Amino acid sequence: MKILRIFSLIAFMGLAAACQKQVPQSEVVRNAIAFCETFYDLDYAATKELVVPASLPYLSYMATNTTQELIDKVNAKGSVVVTVISEQMNPEEGHATVICSVKNYLKADFFNGTSAILSEKQDTIHLVKEGERWLVKMDNPLQSGMQNRD
Repeated sequence: MKILRIFSLIAFMGLAAACQKQVPQSEVVRNAIAFCETFYDLDYAATKELVVPASLPYLSYMATNTTQELIDKVNAKGSVVVTVISEQMNPEEGHATVICSVKNYLKADFFNGTSAILSEKQDTIHLVKEGERWLVKMDNPLQSGMQNRD
């Protein structure tokens, strides 16, 4: 009787583990997650491998304006946690959008010189197919926050 119980328990655990296997992530989702992790951890060298060439000037600007104080804040806070909320892919047209939840991230305002660790934000990642790879196309987020008085 004990052998039957043990066998049943092992079979149940195996079945439960098999049901929890995750479907392999697409390259789009993997690259969106990797982008968020590297970008919000200020690892611009790794981030540049995940973006289209047109986004490199923005990354260069970020790297140039990243201070040791910001790096220390990022190192002290721990890793960014990224969760995919949704994804939309249009392989025929070569573009995709992934909406991610980014937790424990640094918000830096390079224009005002302020920064803070924030608990969570939602980020929309746009990817385009370049050759065989899906790369992130960064919209130009460089804004001073000043309103045009015209």
